[in-house]
Order: sequence, then C-alpha cells, then structure tokens
Amino acid sequence: MNRRPSQSRTGYDSFSARHAAHFTASTPGNDFFDVRKKKPLALRMAFSFFLLALALLAVNFSVNQFVHVARVTVPVTGLPEEFDGYTLLQISDLKGASFGSDQNLLAFALGDSRFDAVVLTGDMLSTHENAQPLYALIEQLRACNPDAPIYFIAGDDDPPVTSTAYFTGGSPFAPWVLGAQQRGAQLLASPQAVTRDGQTLWLMAGNHLSLDVDTMQGQFELQYLKALDSGDENEIELASHNLKWLEETQAARKAIAAQDAVITLTHTPPAAGELASEVYRDVDLVLCGHALGGLIRLPLAGPVFIPSPSLPRYGLFPGRGTHYGLTREGKTRLYVSPGLGTENDDYPFFFFRLFNPPTVTLISLTPSSI
Repeated sequence: MNRRPSQSRTGYDSFSARHAAHFTASTPGNDFFDVRKKKPLALRMAFSFFLLALALLAVNFSVNQFVHVARVTVPVTGLPEEFDGYTLLQISDLKGASFGSDQNLLAFALGDSRFDAVVLTGDMLSTHENAQPLYALIEQLRACNPDAPIYFIAGDDDPPVTSTAYFTGGSPFAPWVLGAQQRGAQLLASPQAVTRDGQTLWLMAGNHLSLDVDTMQGQFELQYLKALDSGDENEIELASHNLKWLEETQAARKAIAAQDAVITLTHTPPAAGELASEVYRDVDLVLCGHALGGLIRLPLAGPVFIPSPSLPRYGLFPGRGTHYGLTREGKTRLYVSPGLGTENDDYPFFFFRLFNPPTVTLISLTPSSI
C-alpha cells in the first residue's frame, strides 16, 4: 500500500521558510533576531511624569478632604502674664466649603484642642451666598467649646453686613449675619474687651483703627433723626446700630491703656509697609486671610498662584511676601491664615488647593520683651 510520505521532522526544518516566516531576518553580522525597538527616552520620561502627576493629584485630593490644624505661638511685646497661653482659633475663607456631614470633620480635626475664643476672618459664604456651611461650622464650634465666644467679620466676597436693600426682608441686617448671630456668633461691630485679673486684651476689626469718629458721629446722629422722622422701623434700627457701634468704638479708644494687648481682625492683609504706619502703632497682632495661603503652592518654591485680580499678573507667581504664616514689621506681628475653601468667581478653573491643605490655626499668645 502506497503511503504519502510524511513531512520531514528533522531539526533543520525549524529554519525552513515556512517555519521562520513570522521572524524578521537579520542582516549578516547582527543578532539573528532583531531586538524590538525601545520608545524614545523623552516619551518614556513624559509618560512617567504624567503617572507621577496623577498619583500626586490623587493624594492631594484625598488630603484636601480633611482639615489640618496648625499651631502657632505668637510672642506679644508686653503681653500681661495673665494672658500667657491665651489661645485664639482662627478660621478664614470657608467659602461655603463642607467638610463632612455638618462640618464634623473639622470638629474631628480639633479633637480636644483647647481654645479661649474663635475668630472668623471673612469670606465664609459661597459665591452663591449659601450660608448653611457657615451655620454648621458655628454649631460645631459651639459644641466643641460652649464657653468660647465666636467673633466674625465680613470678607470682600461676603454680602454687606447691613444695607437698605435688606429692608424688604424685615431687617437692615444681612440674612447671613442674622443667622450667624442666632447660632451664637457675634459680629465684631465694635472693639471687645477680654479681662483677666484686672488685665485687658482687645479684639477689634481693622476698620476701627482709622475711623474719623467725630465726623461720623455727626453724620450718624443726623441719619438717626431723619429715621425717626420717617417712622420706618428698619431705618431706625439701622441708624441705632450705627450710632451704637460708633459710640462703643469711641469709648474703647479712650479705654485702651498702654499695657493692654490689641489684636486686630481684617480680611485682606495690610499692604507692604502699612504695619509700620501710625495706624497700627498700638496694634500687637493682626489676623487676616484672603490669600488662601497661595492656593497653589510648590515645595520650596512657595505660592504659585493667588486668586486675587488686584495683584500683579492677576496673582500668578506672587512671590513669597505676606501670603501665609507669621511675619513681623516693627512691633506689630501679622498672621495670614491659609484658610479652608477655594471658590472664586474670577478664577472658575482654579478650583483646587495644591500642597496647601485646608487649615485652621490655633494661635497661642506668649509674653515677649522685644
């Protein structure tokens, strides 16, 4: 019986044209099989950098969901011993941000931290004027320490504290101000004195420092008389409020003694050189925010971008300056809070903090001889 010859299965058949068709033949003198070409070094580096950037952004996003608590000790020249260790909790630029349910992550971050008073230094509402995150914050702070007073001022992005536009709502005061007061916070409309064993520390808003009290007294008295003539209860309430805080400010100015410590709250940091002016002559410490700590920062390089159109280059590469942390000019010290939020209508695309976690600050005072 004829059989079809079987195909040869010798070792040499492995190199036949049919078996080696899927290999690329090499030229004489090279390796038998061509080495697979590597991607260009620049392309590989770019891809590695992209992966690293994604990892850093993921970590940054996770970090930004929580609140960091900074602790700063501020030496105050001539501070009475009675106020050694007096601690202020400064919170700035919430901008309507929420940290957990009812701001519970902020309370978690504070834990059992001790503080004697709370100061909110402006821009606490969202760009849509949502005050609910602020209300939740105040309620958490009251729960953390019911005995600590909470003082607040308005920032440049907050609605005005008072306005005739609010009259239709039944009060000359902004709804967010009324809501904050109902929850136990106090508008710092006039200087407030804190006393310990006969020694006094003053908290005041920055606009109290340069008021022409005598001129404003006459203007407010005239407004009050006109309001009485009109019989409009809202106008009377507003005129009475203005007269009250002006008179209290005038009385406080007369009561402040040379040995008293004075702390000023302002939202926007003073301009360069302003702390050395006559206005701040008797001020020991200025607390403010506004700059968001640079918002976008790089290690070693400092702030890269601050959301402020008033700055050169619209806030791009602002330099180190007084955008974050504790500095000193003459006798007066300045602390700029990095704040909590990010929202800014002028820069809708810069919506994140980079290497700059949301931060509140516990500021402890200590006496200093210089």
